[in-house]
Amino acid sequence: MWIECFEFNFKLLIILIFPAFRRLEDFTKPLYITKENTLFKTFRYFLCHIFAAVILLISYKKDEKGIIIPLEISRENTEKNQTLSFNSFMINEIDELKQKNIKKRKIKSTIFLLILSANGLLCYLYRLFFNYADKYFEFGKQSIGIFFDIGFYIFFSYFILNQKLYKHNLVSLLIIVITIFILAIITFVRIRDLNQIIISFGYYFFYSLLFCLYDVLGKKYMVYFYNTPYFMMFIIGIINIFLLLVFDIFAYFFNREISGIIIGFKNNITSALNFFEFILDLIVEFIWNLGIWLTVYYFTPCHFFISEYISEFIYYIINAFNSDDNFYSTVNIIIFSIASLINIFCSLIYNEVIILNFLGLDYNTKKRIQERMKIDDEALTDESYEKQASESGDDTTTN
Repeated sequence: MWIECFEFNFKLLIILIFPAFRRLEDFTKPLYITKENTLFKTFRYFLCHIFAAVILLISYKKDEKGIIIPLEISRENTEKNQTLSFNSFMINEIDELKQKNIKKRKIKSTIFLLILSANGLLCYLYRLFFNYADKYFEFGKQSIGIFFDIGFYIFFSYFILNQKLYKHNLVSLLIIVITIFILAIITFVRIRDLNQIIISFGYYFFYSLLFCLYDVLGKKYMVYFYNTPYFMMFIIGIINIFLLLVFDIFAYFFNREISGIIIGFKNNITSALNFFEFILDLIVEFIWNLGIWLTVYYFTPCHFFISEYISEFIYYIINAFNSDDNFYSTVNIIIFSIASLINIFCSLIYNEVIILNFLGLDYNTKKRIQERMKIDDEALTDESYEKQASESGDDTTTN
């Protein structure tokens, strides 16, 4: 077979399902939002993270096994006392060293979480300086935006997570870049304004830089400190909610022009129904954010390519039905649809969900590496048995 799929993993469904929740938010948010502002939107993003506490409580299992080392020293035998005293001293030294290492690890973990929180907060506060971004840069998201997303995910994964690039990665990446280049030309024809094109490049460059670094550092944290995405999301949510609330309280009383959270609640949560719609929106937002972190946790940040393309394709089709702009002409819809399907397919190849068995594109995939390791292990085992049999035969001959 020229094309085959890697062993099916139910966790792959996360990549396919959570983009739908991302778009579902487009329907839950208008239920109660009448006057949106970026600070209130940022606050809701981090507030939804606290729902991770529910999963933490469900999955938490208290470890009741303690290391109990009895140190009963008999006074009847001095030598025995000295031996046990020495053992006790050694155990205490090891225990102190262990506690110091645990303390250092907790300090490092705390610093890492603070860096992640700052990075995450900066990602969303970045929008404060571009509060017109949704409309002004709308047409560049499927081309310029995705180009920088892919570039930074690969760049940071290579240098921070030490992920290597092989032939199948480079070939699929080349095809993706070519299709993005075609989409970018269509986008530039629609924009036509050179200044807007340059600003769009700058906007998406820093936008992707911040968000991709956030996801890759999150992966690094979970791998290095053996923590789940639920714990990380909860802590980041708590830290940034606190910082945003402190800022907004001062802003509300001293300079309401830069306030947003309190004003957001006053403008939008005006009834009990609005409150429950607000909670529903938070739950939906939590699920799609959790989907991102579960994708990063179980796979790699580069697996987010698949979800990003699915999500942006859905977004483009929805906009095409709701807009009369010539950017969403029949020809463009066909081109964008074909390009999106090609890039989704190439993203599956890049992340080895689909394997191409020709031109050596499968050689360095995880599946083929595992197969070669299995063959090598079997060969070493057979060689060991043959050597043992040979030595046994020589001993018999000698006797």
